[in-house]
Amino acid sequence: MTSRKMSFFEFWRSKKERGALLEAANQLRLRPSQLRRLLGNSGVRAALQNTRMASLLPPVGRDVFRRFTQGHEDEEKRESRKKNKEVLEKDRLKPASELEAGKPLPFFYGDPPPKLLNTPLEELDPYYQSQETFITLSRGNIIHRFNAEPACCLLSVSSPLRTAAIKILNHSFFSLFIVVTILINCVFMTMHDPPAWIKTAEYVFIAVYTFETIIKVMGKGFCVGHFTFLRDPWNWLDVVVISTAYLAEFVHFGKLSVLRTVPRVLKLIPLTSGLRMTVGALVQSAKRLAGIIVLMVFVLSVFAVVGMQLFMGGLKQKCIITPWSLSNLTSDSVTTPVYYDSGSEITAFDFNEFKMNKDNHYYLPGQLDALLCGNRSDAGACPEGFTCMRGGANPNYGYTNYDSFGWSLLSMFRLMTQDFWENLVMLTLRAEGRSFLIFFMLVVFPGCFCLLSLFLAVVTMTSSEWEEPSVAKAKRNQEEFRQILQALKTREEEEPNNQQAAGRTDVSEKQDGETKTSHEEEHTEESGEGRSSCPPCCSILADLFLKWNCCGCWRWLKQWLGTFVMNPFFDLVIVICLIVNIIFISMEHYPLSMEMEMHLSVAHLVFTAIFTAEMVLKLVAMDPYGYFQVSWHIFDSIIVFLSLLELALADVEGLSVLRLFYLLRVFRLARWWPSFHTYIKIIWTSLRALKNLILLLLIMVFIFTTAGMQLFQQDYKDCVCRIAQDCELPRWHMTDFFNTFLLIARIFSGQWIECMWDCMEVSGQATCLIFFMMVVVIVNLLVLNLFLTLLLASFNSDNLVGPEEKRKNDLHIAVSRVKTWILDHICTLQGKKKNVSLDHTVADSHEENKKDDLALSLLTSEQRVPIASAEVDFEVKMPENEEKEKKCDGVQKHLDIQQDADTKGHNGNTPEDCCGDKCYRCCPFLDIDTSQGGGRVWSNFRRSCFFIVRNKYFEFLIILIILLSSLALVFEDIHLPQRQVLKMVVETADQVFTYLFLLEMLLKWIGYGLKKYFTDAWCWLDFLILDVFLVCLMANMFGFSQWGAIQSLRTLRALGPLRALSRFQGSRVVVEVLVLSIPFMIDAVLVLNVIWLFFSVVGVDLFAGRFGYCFNETSEEYFLPDAVDNKSECSALIMMNMTEVRWKILKLNYDNVHNGFQSLMHLAASADLMDLRYAAVDSRQVESQPVYEANQYMSLYFIFFSISSFFSLNFLIRAIIYSLQRDKFGGKYVFLTEEQQKYSKAMNTRFLKRPQTPAPRPQNPCRACLFDLVTSVYFEVFMVVLIFLNMVPLMLEREDQSWEQEVIMFWILFFFIIIFIIEFILKIIAFGRYYFTDCWNIFDFILVICSILGVFLDDIIMHYLFTSALWPLFRLVRILRILHLSRAREIRKLLVAFMMSLPAIFNICLVFFVIMFTFSILGMFNFPYVKEGAGIDDLYNFETFWSSLTCMFMTSTSTGWLVFLLPIMNTPPDCDPWIEHPGLTVRGDCGYPLTGTIFFTTYVILTFMLVLHLYIVVVLQAFNSEDIEVLCDDDLRRFYKTWRKFDPEDSQFIQYSKLSDFCDALRDPLRIPKPNTIKLIHMDLPLFPGDKIHCVDVFVTLAAQVLDDSEKLDTLKARMEEVVTANSPKVSNEPISSTLQRKQEEVAAKVIQKAYRKHLQHGDTEETAVQSADGGGGALV
Repeated sequence: MTSRKMSFFEFWRSKKERGALLEAANQLRLRPSQLRRLLGNSGVRAALQNTRMASLLPPVGRDVFRRFTQGHEDEEKRESRKKNKEVLEKDRLKPASELEAGKPLPFFYGDPPPKLLNTPLEELDPYYQSQETFITLSRGNIIHRFNAEPACCLLSVSSPLRTAAIKILNHSFFSLFIVVTILINCVFMTMHDPPAWIKTAEYVFIAVYTFETIIKVMGKGFCVGHFTFLRDPWNWLDVVVISTAYLAEFVHFGKLSVLRTVPRVLKLIPLTSGLRMTVGALVQSAKRLAGIIVLMVFVLSVFAVVGMQLFMGGLKQKCIITPWSLSNLTSDSVTTPVYYDSGSEITAFDFNEFKMNKDNHYYLPGQLDALLCGNRSDAGACPEGFTCMRGGANPNYGYTNYDSFGWSLLSMFRLMTQDFWENLVMLTLRAEGRSFLIFFMLVVFPGCFCLLSLFLAVVTMTSSEWEEPSVAKAKRNQEEFRQILQALKTREEEEPNNQQAAGRTDVSEKQDGETKTSHEEEHTEESGEGRSSCPPCCSILADLFLKWNCCGCWRWLKQWLGTFVMNPFFDLVIVICLIVNIIFISMEHYPLSMEMEMHLSVAHLVFTAIFTAEMVLKLVAMDPYGYFQVSWHIFDSIIVFLSLLELALADVEGLSVLRLFYLLRVFRLARWWPSFHTYIKIIWTSLRALKNLILLLLIMVFIFTTAGMQLFQQDYKDCVCRIAQDCELPRWHMTDFFNTFLLIARIFSGQWIECMWDCMEVSGQATCLIFFMMVVVIVNLLVLNLFLTLLLASFNSDNLVGPEEKRKNDLHIAVSRVKTWILDHICTLQGKKKNVSLDHTVADSHEENKKDDLALSLLTSEQRVPIASAEVDFEVKMPENEEKEKKCDGVQKHLDIQQDADTKGHNGNTPEDCCGDKCYRCCPFLDIDTSQGGGRVWSNFRRSCFFIVRNKYFEFLIILIILLSSLALVFEDIHLPQRQVLKMVVETADQVFTYLFLLEMLLKWIGYGLKKYFTDAWCWLDFLILDVFLVCLMANMFGFSQWGAIQSLRTLRALGPLRALSRFQGSRVVVEVLVLSIPFMIDAVLVLNVIWLFFSVVGVDLFAGRFGYCFNETSEEYFLPDAVDNKSECSALIMMNMTEVRWKILKLNYDNVHNGFQSLMHLAASADLMDLRYAAVDSRQVESQPVYEANQYMSLYFIFFSISSFFSLNFLIRAIIYSLQRDKFGGKYVFLTEEQQKYSKAMNTRFLKRPQTPAPRPQNPCRACLFDLVTSVYFEVFMVVLIFLNMVPLMLEREDQSWEQEVIMFWILFFFIIIFIIEFILKIIAFGRYYFTDCWNIFDFILVICSILGVFLDDIIMHYLFTSALWPLFRLVRILRILHLSRAREIRKLLVAFMMSLPAIFNICLVFFVIMFTFSILGMFNFPYVKEGAGIDDLYNFETFWSSLTCMFMTSTSTGWLVFLLPIMNTPPDCDPWIEHPGLTVRGDCGYPLTGTIFFTTYVILTFMLVLHLYIVVVLQAFNSEDIEVLCDDDLRRFYKTWRKFDPEDSQFIQYSKLSDFCDALRDPLRIPKPNTIKLIHMDLPLFPGDKIHCVDVFVTLAAQVLDDSEKLDTLKARMEEVVTANSPKVSNEPISSTLQRKQEEVAAKVIQKAYRKHLQHGDTEETAVQSADGGGGALV
């Protein structure tokens, strides 16, 4: 494993190059003439003899594709026996990756003859040529490999049955037939109530699957030999399908029927090669995720144990009625039955039964669970008449608790996935106290963020490596193609020089004729590529009907209209019409007046006529043949056709859905809007390029949907009363396919816990837990892979650059001309003769327009219409633009350097000028002489002020004042008017702080000058905030503080903490990066707003006026449709003086586009679509009473919006990454100051570059044995097991465990303490003084001492130091040793990368906390008196700072903020504006809808951006982290330990002949497995006398294959020499040769010996020939 060569930004910038490389590699082809010369010319083959492809090509003169015969099969056996002898001497061959089964044939083989398709052919891979296999080629030159042995010991290769089976198996229609069969079977699977004839269809499916299996077995063989039926794991699906199908005829599976359906759906995967490759890549990536998954389980387990120790049994505390005779008793004091006198009789009273009785618990209206409470001052309180005590079950059917390890682990997993986590935190804080919010803020959520960020980093790196094999293969193919062309060209140049004799003229002429013929063929092939592939009949029809070329007048009209429609101003007019049309579309609302409805109808007709006229004009000007060759024209024509159809069928009932299609005009803007064009292209390209991954995701969704329906369908029907009081099915159930699909889609959006609770209640815990965990893990992994692959794949290129960097289209040209015309007329009106210098692009636009007109005027019907300028791919960046960017960057850098040089003088001891040049010109009296008199005094005074404000202690003082002023704002809560002393202190402190800030501003004005002060954005922030404080101070002094405007202005004092951002360099860097990235995000945000506009308008059309309902406020119930059907009937009830009846409208609705945007904001930010979805599926007609799930298919609207949000988030992240990858931020350190960069480098050196020197092995035999024991792998594994077992007793603790169980737990703990003491003793004896040189050993020593003290001083520690719940947590610290003992290299690397990103995370978290603090103050100032409801209650509100901070923390993850927004949106009559608050002068409990919406929207956007950047920082650091820890201390120790096995005498040398076994015995990453002969030869090790090699040379050479840094190699070499010197004396021998030189000498000797033997044999042959000639002559004589 080598260090990563590219950082994330380098990888990001290389996407376009990789995409072009992959595209070019797929188009590599050799012409037939080139193939003939490659395969038949020995000179060309000789030139390619050293290439990799030479071994794959057949011998010269031999056909590439030859039929496989049985006789040749015997020949293969004989050849294989010969080659097996050679394999023993040489390295074993490996299969060629290009010739694997399922891959297309490499380009250098050419295309096989059609008659040889699906015919057994000889092997092309040299690896398989020695084995009994053959291949077949199907359509597309796909390779299929078969076993040559008789199938099932009966059917040989030449058997007609097997030949037919192979042809059927390879035929594309066979695969298509099986796919269609599976799809039809899937359709039948969706039937929750199948018809009677489904059994017959099942028999048909079984017959088809059986036939498929028989064909496969006949063609491939069953199990004997390679590439047989059972040797392919995917074929086991066929075995399972058939076996379960036949077994189902005799056995009833019940819930296990999923074993029949799931394998059938999975059969779709092996039928598509792309899906098989995708699944293989996902499996490989899952292996990479094993380490991080283990880490996640480990950390969550630790958090679960911590949660058990802190909150065990806490969620059972409820408000329970206190009996009048037991009012002084508590649950702790009463443990036995109590008797009391109720008058005339004495009754036994069981207090435990009383607590468990649900009737005695306090319930809030509409809640299924009792109100939780706590006995701490900051916990939830009970109403009067109720006492807080422990009793009853836990919330949410008893599944939300910390009473055991399993439930606590589920709660922590729920927190990590952030599903309904705010409810869990609210319940915990209500029962245990709000002070435990610190636990969640500082422990749980940072830990969960660490896990999620590391998981995301690993998946990101894995996704980025998906294309690496394809890119490497593409590079290799291009290199081979270049070598072939070079060899062919060289051979062509050499052939004429070889023609020397005149008698061979005819041969040369023949060769010239062949060359000429080949060139003609090449020319024919090249010319044929550009021809149209349309059939002749289609061309004739196109000439007759699609090319309108009637007469001269018609041609003149076409030319004139062509000039008109190709004019840039024509596009400008169309774009203006589109924008105006979109505005009119957005004006629809509810209720809509008749007059407004008429205006909108007329506007719709007008715009339809305009776009119809546009289509007609272009059709006439360009002919239908040319018009429909442009994709945007096809899209325009479809919209026009649908608009006209909608107008024609406007009165037909049921076709109003056609009105939605004209909304697609919004997407026409993408033709002229590059970023919008990119967004659509991302969606379209991803559907094509990632079709396999998307198809796999859909398959998994279908599998989980059918499996869920079959597993839980009957349970939901039989046990529905457990989850519904009315015994009606809830909204989320799995009784049919569609509802199960909706439930799986809800899990996609991250909401699974509530559905799982219902499932566990009706069907049992084990099955539901397994099912839901599989869905959550697999679905999230697939979606995350799809998201990151879409983000990082090379088919997308960055298009988020300014319009000036793109090729301008007609719209840009027209706008530039309009700007020029306006500037000309302005100059003319001003009477100035000013020559406006046009942009060079504008000047060129006239010429481009002329060229367009000329091209159109010369256009005839026989010519193809050129693609319009809107069809230009905006992602293409021309080289000249890149050069301009480089020049601009250079100029900008030069200007920055020059500006730094200019301001260097001002950075010294001299302040800058007080005012600007314009001020001095306007007011010359300000320019005073500072060299004498009062000017000199003023200059000295300014210099003194300058020194003061630049002093670091002054800055520390200002920071302290800011913190104190922010702390003073904390006390201005709802209770301040009742605390007069505190109120006076706060007001005085406010005045003092205001004066101090005023003094600071005056000092900076004088010291820095007004010019510099007001050119700094941070100073402007201080100035504006100080203005607010000054105005409020003056209002208090003059008695105007009660004015409404002043009261509103006072709330802005909450912005005071923002001044702290400018005082810390880290926060300044974060804010500057965010601000500078805004211009790059504006275009992306505008695109997303257009998408949201489309969905908002669709929502208005579908749901406007349909979210109202008639409600009885007294009983808090809805009227049934039978009682009240619409708003009119509800109004009739109101007119009948029924004051409790109201017609209410959902606060989040689609009555207009603005409300639609607000609803979409909620859906996109929180993924909580419950209220909106329920209202949508219950809606009927406008102003009709909703009916339960009357319109269930409206859920698809929210699913489509979720899909669009998926692409929108991807698009937004692309904009963020593009802004960060610029030169200014594209380095290795993002969001870091200079000091933090030094810290990051120091961390890099500390954790990676300086591993500790291993302890030497003792010379004492006993200590040496102990040393070998404690450093062995088995001892390490044993200790890992013990550490995990040490955690088991903590996991087994329960809330209701007995005293005997506690005693057993104590002795188990004591046993483990003894074990760890023994480990400590063994190590201290083995290592000696070196024991304390290892940090982990010191860590173990401290834990051992603490464990011993904990056993003997347990009671003292629990009573005087900390609570008993915290002491067992120290036992968990030992688990950290696993990171060291397990040798988790990848995990350590990720953790080190995370630690190196901590400074950047700290900077972002600092900004995050300041924003949360500021908004908490704002919420406390604006919404303290809001009426309780939804998420606002007595504990969670905006009355005090701590409660407000709790609410903001709940909202920080963009989930659950609606429960706080809804009460703020209350207006009369939902609230009382005149209600009095005891002890306060404030009246009313209504909210401020507009203020609340802006407040929460701003906060959610800011926190979302910061959290997003937090994940990006960790991913960047994981990408940029160097893999320097590849070789560490443990590797060196293991190397030397293995060396000692081959060198027991510690001589530092071994025989060279043992090197192969030694390298094979090593562990990764130094191991070189056998066969390793060739690799060892190329290592070129020094040879010492006796053919020996030294250990240091071997180690350094092996390390050089892992590391490529000479400095690191030198360090490792020095460390290895230290270890060797410490264990054995140094040997001073000089090398006499090297392994490579020795091998070369051996090869040379063999060549000489072979030549000498050949010479001797040649001499003997000649002598024999002479003797035979002499003998023959004698005979003749």
